[in-house]
Amino acid sequence: MSFSLSGKTAIVTGAAAGLGLAIARHLADRGCNVMCADIDETRLESELGDEARAEGPIRIFAGDLCQKLTITNLLSATYDAFDRVDILVNASRKVTASDVLNPDEDAVELMWRQNVLTSLRLSQMVAKRMIQAAEKAGGEPGRMIGSIINLSSIAAQRVQPTL
Repeated sequence: MSFSLSGKTAIVTGAAAGLGLAIARHLADRGCNVMCADIDETRLESELGDEARAEGPIRIFAGDLCQKLTITNLLSATYDAFDRVDILVNASRKVTASDVLNPDEDAVELMWRQNVLTSLRLSQMVAKRMIQAAEKAGGEPGRMIGSIINLSSIAAQRVQPTL
């Protein structure tokens, strides 16, 4: 069985550092076009700027994906650059120290928005496009072509008193 990523297009969030950066580089090394998205424009530029300027398989997109308009702009930039999305990797995660017994603490709401709602919205918008692409290719209505991968935080497995 042959499994090739050559010619596929991926969006990777959290691509300025850590797992997101490693995944983005791995996909590009395997022949994928990769749109690397992160809120940290300086780090994106530092890590991937030279590769992105070469009009090659890596492009960068900086923005706060908690904003619906930013998600729309990310998809537009990806389709403008590569004409498709085959893979979405939601690797952007935030862990914030907080007092979990303080009802006035906003950290839980911030993490919920960043770690769950943003991935959900982006996944919904990408899935909709994947379904449209599948139907255009003559596939079954409602079925999609592509993969959506959601990573979780280490906090899902390791508990600490302030997290």
